[in-house]
Amino acid sequence: MISVIAITILIIISYLLGCFSTAKLLAKSYKSLNVYKVGSGLPDTQNIYNNVGKTLGIFTGIVDFGKMYFYIVLLHFVLNYPPLIHLIGDIGSRNYLFIISFFMVIGHCLPITHRFRGGRGLFTYIGFVLYFAPCPMLIIILLAIILVVAFKQIRFAQYMIVLLPPLINFFFEDDVTFLAQMFIVALLMGIINFVVSKKLGEI
Repeated sequence: MISVIAITILIIISYLLGCFSTAKLLAKSYKSLNVYKVGSGLPDTQNIYNNVGKTLGIFTGIVDFGKMYFYIVLLHFVLNYPPLIHLIGDIGSRNYLFIISFFMVIGHCLPITHRFRGGRGLFTYIGFVLYFAPCPMLIIILLAIILVVAFKQIRFAQYMIVLLPPLINFFFEDDVTFLAQMFIVALLMGIINFVVSKKLGEI
């Protein structure tokens, strides 16, 4: 019972932290801009990069990546502290940690604080997957960079980053439950990005 309560509280915390918009804060702090009234109107790295400033866009992506990655590092450290394990159970295991931390990505993409108008969550998602499946994500990032630099296929590279990690992770992972979780997460991110692209008239 205590484990269920602890997981529920952590999911809520993760979601609310994801609702904190880096793009909105940086656009307001550095340029005094309302990111919802600039370019695509999305509070995400791509909008900042394309319509506010390339340097600020890159910085926004780095911060989004970092806050996700190091949040999971912190969660892992805290939840695997021996006295805490005796109190709330083994919710710091990889499969539980995967579910709990993914709600930060959901908060980024669908923030209740901004009427569910969030960003694509690409860099947040990269930080998320890189923690749990570093080799597959590094391989995909390298391929995505080649696609963008050599062929200018930005949109295709984005979808590749979102959808391919579970497929490549088959060569690195034996845990069927974890692989299933990765497929579900990739599918959800694919749907979110498809809806965003559809609204923007990109597809």
